[in-house]
Amino acid sequence: MDRRFEFVRTATSRVVVGRSIAPQLPAAVAALRPDGIVLVHDEAVAPLAVRLAAELGARGAIPIQGGESCKQLARAGELASELTRLRATRGTVLVALGGGTVTDLAGFTAAIYLRGILCVLCPTTTLAACDAALGGKNGVDHGGLKNRLGTFRQPALLFADVDWLATLPDPPFREGLVEVVKKAAVLDAQHFARLEALAPALARRDPAATLEAVEMAVAMKMGVVVADETEAGPRAALNFGHTIGHALESLSGETLRHGPAVAMGMLAECRAAGGVVPKEAHSRIAALLALLGVDTAIPPHLADAAALWRFATLDKKVREGRLPMVVPAAIGQRTVVELTEHALARALA
Repeated sequence: MDRRFEFVRTATSRVVVGRSIAPQLPAAVAALRPDGIVLVHDEAVAPLAVRLAAELGARGAIPIQGGESCKQLARAGELASELTRLRATRGTVLVALGGGTVTDLAGFTAAIYLRGILCVLCPTTTLAACDAALGGKNGVDHGGLKNRLGTFRQPALLFADVDWLATLPDPPFREGLVEVVKKAAVLDAQHFARLEALAPALARRDPAATLEAVEMAVAMKMGVVVADETEAGPRAALNFGHTIGHALESLSGETLRHGPAVAMGMLAECRAAGGVVPKEAHSRIAALLALLGVDTAIPPHLADAAALWRFATLDKKVREGRLPMVVPAAIGQRTVVELTEHALARALA
């Protein structure tokens, strides 16, 4: 899959997804005409990074310990210092190899270093390939809150070889599939039905099924992003599951992984919306997540409505004291309801 998405207010972002396409990466980066290349990578993929750095002719490779703890303003400053040490200029391309936390940190740093340098994101997790690295939202956490500081800036290139996902343990592999379910649940009924059919193969980690799921995720998300890059309207649909999900992550002190948190959030938000979400839609979402082997039971120590509400009220979507929440009006359709403390408590009961 190789598609180009044109952004009226920014630049062209190229998305390349496929199997065994890593040999094409050097040419794709060279097409950006960089005056130098710097690679930043998750320590967990160091062997792959060493090989790609040599193939790209990178002037340096910067290892980062992935995970939510790397998404901090101080880490962005450290990465900027490394770029300065390597004499990065406005013509330098920053290539990021790793999961969503690494691509978030790299995208954020690239957006602010010298007021912006080109960034190429190479996701090595399903979560990053299906969601986190897509769409140009870059952010770091602050004050215990998810993505409190961030930018809207598209990568020059998103390059995903699904062969890179083969070494992932099962829990993080399934994590990214949650985001595909989320998108289809509120955007595309046909894709949702196709995911239901693919679920057994996805649970087995079949490469062809995995590629199809990633391509679905790219098509759905980028279709929304092209129409609404800065989340002024339709892009808000992508927040399904994240209102309560992010509150769960924050309350857990980031010990709860993003994928399960969003899965728990989707079902909790369906319950919080009361009769707005049809029982059939709620049941199909729950059944699909179960088929994929995703844990959707909120741990008892996190099922604290008052504590979760405190985090939810700090959500970036809050306007005039109201917290809008996107939920499926039917599979493939969406509507917006207001999340209240009472509705949250009902969802957790």
